[in-house]
Amino acid sequence: MSALASLVVLLGLGASLWALLPGTVPVGAGVYWALLWGGLGLACVGAWLGERWGGRFGRLLLPGVVPFVLLLLWQGLVVGHGVPKGIFPSVTDVCAALLATFPVLLRDAYVTFVKEVALGFALGLTAGFAAGVGVAGSRFLQRGFLPLAAAFGAVPIVGLAPVLGRAFGVDWQSKAAVVVIVTFFPVLLNTVQGLTAVDPLQLELLRAYAARPREVFFKLRLPNALPYLFNALKLAAVVSVISVIVAEFLIPGPPEGLGQRISLSARRGAYDVVFAAIVVSSLVSLALYGALSWLARRVTGWHPAFREGA
Repeated sequence: MSALASLVVLLGLGASLWALLPGTVPVGAGVYWALLWGGLGLACVGAWLGERWGGRFGRLLLPGVVPFVLLLLWQGLVVGHGVPKGIFPSVTDVCAALLATFPVLLRDAYVTFVKEVALGFALGLTAGFAAGVGVAGSRFLQRGFLPLAAAFGAVPIVGLAPVLGRAFGVDWQSKAAVVVIVTFFPVLLNTVQGLTAVDPLQLELLRAYAARPREVFFKLRLPNALPYLFNALKLAAVVSVISVIVAEFLIPGPPEGLGQRISLSARRGAYDVVFAAIVVSSLVSLALYGALSWLARRVTGWHPAFREGA
């Protein structure tokens, strides 16, 4: 069944690709749309058959085919309707722009992810964890500070970015400050939750063995907080990238950074470069999220979420 599913997928994708080749069929004609839609539908059916009856191979087939089908659909609709590149680029236009501007986008990615995201992420993580440890050790702070922290963490970054730009200047420092803020509050709240939500029986057992507060922290509270902390980091990693791109839009500064590249290219109508910058940003974000997920599995592999079959 896995061989049959693969054959169906290849036939479908081949039909769609053949329709998109220049000069094969009239663009926008009935034959063009029949080959495009029929091929994409056939590929989806093959992937579904593989997922249903193909075992482990089928489970890998569906996630691999669906993104390719979506890219073909994008390319086919743009080409079939004759949409100009200045209005909405095709996949091939984006790939060409990515190759042509890759050195520039790489420098912009360095500014966005190394100078702004990495520095702000490190500072936000350190400050948020330290503050979380302090708040978790005081019931007064838990009752008085946590509601305020939750409320301040919900403030939209669109409103804070101009204020931070005025306070720290229009260079990369203000964008890094944005990342510090969006990282600090999730880390703080999840650290407090993890340090305080310990099993009472385990806590009483350590106290029965006359464990010191330092030992209770490192042997019980900190390991219990690590899964919460990694969840906060993965959430903050995604939000940080979005926030820093928005901040580069809202805080006009030197023409560097992916957000600035997107803004400048959109004003010129170079939407192929806009999508190329989005692709670079998405790939680096996925790599960052994947690295945090791998680190979480290595450090907290004992957690039930990582057990086989969980």
